[in-house]
Amino acid sequence: MGRKMIDRTKRMMVSRAVIIPRKEYFWGVTPRPGRHSRAESVSVLTVLRDHLKIGDKEREITRLLSSGKVTVDGRKVKSRRFALGFMDLLRVEGEATPYRMLYDKKGRLVLGKESPEGSAVKLLKVKGKHTVEGGKLQLVFHDGFNTIVDRKDIATGDVVVVKIPERTITDVYKLAPGAKVFLTGGKHVGNIATVKTMEVKESSSENLISFEEGYSTVVSYAFPIGGPRGYYHVPELEVYR
Repeated sequence: MGRKMIDRTKRMMVSRAVIIPRKEYFWGVTPRPGRHSRAESVSVLTVLRDHLKIGDKEREITRLLSSGKVTVDGRKVKSRRFALGFMDLLRVEGEATPYRMLYDKKGRLVLGKESPEGSAVKLLKVKGKHTVEGGKLQLVFHDGFNTIVDRKDIATGDVVVVKIPERTITDVYKLAPGAKVFLTGGKHVGNIATVKTMEVKESSSENLISFEEGYSTVVSYAFPIGGPRGYYHVPELEVYR
């Protein structure tokens, strides 16, 4: 007999990265892991109902999803447990603008209204790479997506800019001195900073990055958003009450 998947979580136990009315209802919807981890994602039902206030009933949101009017990164989403995470682009038919999922300065996942230019692309951080048949590279990104490319200039930690929904690479942002980065964790989460120096550790501990703004953090929290040929303008975040 197969193990039953838990699709609900007590609201008081929901990840602190999720903005959710913790005492309004007893249960919250558990995002389906895979694209993003449970701790770093929020279900599309929670976003549509509790963030955007598109409907106040789970049944209303389920009907909206079933109609095919909701897309993430240009692809239709019909599961209420679909996991939304950092840099995902959400569109709802009838809404004037799409929304980008980002971290605020409390480390919570929030939405920002995306610009027409920004809504045509997505930024993906390279979490791993492997050589495959023919000498090409398979890249694994922070949202679980992977692709095979015929280029050698992309390294782990870089951020690629892709068109959506095609996901063809148009640019690469390197983690190097002078680069602009968005911080996805640590004391300065949600800030945009400029890389000053990078310190490579000889031990197993993470490498450190120092910023022109006067502080430092570990490499894994730095998400490059700008390079010599371009810069991603982070949307202004929505305020939730």
